Amino acid sequence: MSEFQAATGGSTRLIAIIVIAIVVVAGVTVVLLGGFINPPTTTTTTITTTTTSGPTTLTILTRHDTSIHNVFEPAFLASEFAVSHQITDVIWKTPSAEFWDDLIDLGQVDVCWGGGPTLFDQLNRDNRLAPLNSSLMLEVAARVPDTIAGANMKRNNTHGDTVWIAAAISSFGFTVNHAFLDEYGLPVPHTWTDLANVTYGSLLPATPTIAMGNAPDTTSNTRIYEIITQGFGWDEGWITMARMAGSSNIYGGSVETQSAVETGQVGIAMSIDFYGFQTQYRNSACEYIVPEGQTIVNGDPIAISATTSKEELAEGFVDFVLSGPGQVLWLNPSIRRMPVMREAFDEPGAAGAQDLYASYNQTIATTGIDFNDTLSLETNAALINYWESVFTDAHTELVNCWAKIVEAYEGAYIDLSEVNYYAGLMGLPVTVQDPDTSLNEKFTLEYAKSINNNMIYDATFAAAIQNLWTNAAKSQYIAVMNQVIALMP
Repeated sequence: MSEFQAATGGSTRLIAIIVIAIVVVAGVTVVLLGGFINPPTTTTTTITTTTTSGPTTLTILTRHDTSIHNVFEPAFLASEFAVSHQITDVIWKTPSAEFWDDLIDLGQVDVCWGGGPTLFDQLNRDNRLAPLNSSLMLEVAARVPDTIAGANMKRNNTHGDTVWIAAAISSFGFTVNHAFLDEYGLPVPHTWTDLANVTYGSLLPATPTIAMGNAPDTTSNTRIYEIITQGFGWDEGWITMARMAGSSNIYGGSVETQSAVETGQVGIAMSIDFYGFQTQYRNSACEYIVPEGQTIVNGDPIAISATTSKEELAEGFVDFVLSGPGQVLWLNPSIRRMPVMREAFDEPGAAGAQDLYASYNQTIATTGIDFNDTLSLETNAALINYWESVFTDAHTELVNCWAKIVEAYEGAYIDLSEVNYYAGLMGLPVTVQDPDTSLNEKFTLEYAKSINNNMIYDATFAAAIQNLWTNAAKSQYIAVMNQVIALMP
């Protein structure tokens, strides 16, 4: 059930322990003038009724979309655990990541599920996840491999207790629409480097060829942007993304981004693998592509809120998700996602998912970049806000600049080395005056680390510096564009 719907389950009823004090007066003679001849004897008898619980609910905070809710909820509610514990409804809360802390702090969350390692590492850092150290949770954690394709599938807190476990795995790449590419004579890309090619800007300004999600609105697309900055190096990563974003439409989230390629609005879209698998399942013209040597495998976490008052019920849900019957639900045609446990493919419900089993085996054998989760945690807030500032909020100026570079190249006014030179000027991280220190600061990796907490906890600072970044980026794009125009007759 969505957070915007009324609960359908009845409220929990408790029959309290009733204590009745019975005053027993033995052999009492009341004397009109003198009260009691003998003092009364008082005894207390406790009458206890069995405490019972009526229908109850479980609240799950998640970044998963409704296709996952609609498959997992009825299966869980029909499970022996849910029936025996009278869980009659699941309440789904699906806000963007910035609101998770508040909901957990208010005690409105039982389970946290889906949204990627960085989001859950932030919750772990801030002590918002419960340790999974009960005998049941230790047994559940043992079902899941510690690592897959070099990526950790579990995370511990500072006390050494496991606080999240991967419930599914993902790779990151892009989905192509072959019909779109064929119509416009565009090649099929195979790497992020390909997507930065002038070829994909050849239809500008009228027709963007790529769909990218605005970083603050999509944790999966953000992971792609982190892969690019870590894999290519900080400055080169931002220059590569500037070229990609110049050929793109920018959308409000990963679902909208994926829809754009599925419906043929664009030819290529940033994709987490399961969205890519869904799209190619629904549209035979589409194909999910893993960038060659330029991806990673993620474990997508499940955890229990540190403030839940229903720990036993929350553990029951985690146990279900990380069981054979729970894991096989990822293979449902409306989800088509990689389970974290290979045993899912042994379940009766896995029939017909041979293509996903082949993809699963490819995924676990993936060799990608050496991704640093700690670095992601140290820079994530700064990265997503900078991305929005210089690409989303300055998008018109960026597209105009990149389109002019492409036009100059296609007109033979500049060669490929000059394309790279001017694109490097265009995408180089900007320098602004820090609102707190008044020092000029380029958006380097070290500076991103130094302001990351301010971006999370100081709204005034964050708003001020984002505005400075946007204005600086616009000026930078316009200046580069004018340099290129000067080279053209």
